[in-house]
Amino acid sequence: MRKIVLFLLIFAVVGGAAFAFEILSYPPPVEGGNLMIDVGVGLTGYGVLYGKMTIPPLFANVEYALPVGVPISVGGFFAFYQFRNAWYSGADYGWENTFMTFGARGNWHWGFDISWLDFYTGVWLGYRVHTTRWYGESGYNYTKSDYSSFDLGVQVGAHFYFTKNVGLVIESGWPFLLKAGLALKF
Repeated sequence: MRKIVLFLLIFAVVGGAAFAFEILSYPPPVEGGNLMIDVGVGLTGYGVLYGKMTIPPLFANVEYALPVGVPISVGGFFAFYQFRNAWYSGADYGWENTFMTFGARGNWHWGFDISWLDFYTGVWLGYRVHTTRWYGESGYNYTKSDYSSFDLGVQVGAHFYFTKNVGLVIESGWPFLLKAGLALKF
């Protein structure tokens, strides 16, 4: 019974704090008409959980802040990465998986009245091209298997601007566990 009461108390405090926060009471971190470009490198579960990463996720995001009075940006992205699965532990042959993902993304930018910080959350819809090929000298001659699929993901991230137009981006979500790189704003 005490756990239920404690849970309800925590839920009430967190819920009350969430409703007390006025989303649009702070100035937006991005102005309508801004163009934001992020490039960098990341980390995904593939290659960490399922094999050895040979090319970490390389990404590029381009977003446009809509001039609509609310801090929303829309744009596109591209990512490329590759990992290998050994046939068994210690083998020098197995499967090499290459991924190219591209699509559209949208973000809500949270204003906290800090000029150098742009905290955002969002979603993306993309298309992933996956190519699998055999590597190594085992006598197995499987050359190529391609398949593609639509992908859906979420992200939470932050831009840390050192100047008005240049900074760093750090982002986490699915399927990219962590991405970091250079952020430009025009």
